[in-house]
Amino acid sequence: MKITSTANSHIKEISLLHKTGERKKQKFFLVQGEDFLAPALQSGLALEVFSLKELDTQGIPLTLIDTKVMNKLSLYEQSVAPIILCKYPEKEKTKGKKMIYLDGIQDPGNVGTILRTACAFSYDKVYLSPTCASLYSAKTLSATKGSIFQIDCYEDVTLDSIIDKNMEIIVTSLRDAEDYKKIEIKKPFLLIFGNEGRGVSENALKVATKIVKIKMDFMESLNVAVAAGILMERYR
Repeated sequence: MKITSTANSHIKEISLLHKTGERKKQKFFLVQGEDFLAPALQSGLALEVFSLKELDTQGIPLTLIDTKVMNKLSLYEQSVAPIILCKYPEKEKTKGKKMIYLDGIQDPGNVGTILRTACAFSYDKVYLSPTCASLYSAKTLSATKGSIFQIDCYEDVTLDSIIDKNMEIIVTSLRDAEDYKKIEIKKPFLLIFGNEGRGVSENALKVATKIVKIKMDFMESLNVAVAAGILMERYR
């Protein structure tokens, strides 16, 4: 069957997932792109694939649609790539050995890039504070390049709910900080990266066991995703 009407009830329901509140309510999200297809299908989270043409969806239901319907569902302007409906992971919040906490990062591109880098360097958990950009927004997902399906991520997590006395907690700050290259840390550890403008919260500074900085020659600060990549590589 091919759906050719944007007024179709199923299509209207799926298109609601463009909104953050609706995603959280239904616990579904959409990803789009050829590079997302295989990891989504392999993750066990994919529920349905929408496409203009026949595809091998490894047993996941395939719904063929026309360009009008594609335009309604598409996460990106003028994209005709397959769209995959996924469910939120059903997992309890757990701790790992190498963890990341995003403390109020607002830019979805930064959130997604940090997830991608964390996956590349084999970090096992990423937690997003309640004030972070949405984990499942189109811009965040695009920046992850599919790594959203390969690393455990949790939204709306307060810092106090995951820290414990056996954990090294490393934050970046210019205040009373040491050169990150001179610091050695032990697992388990938590790297905290803060808001693009304000930096990490006072609470993060208060619970930190180590405060580090990246020395620069000409600039006062780095983009948070760049700084995160430098520290993740150093402590991998």
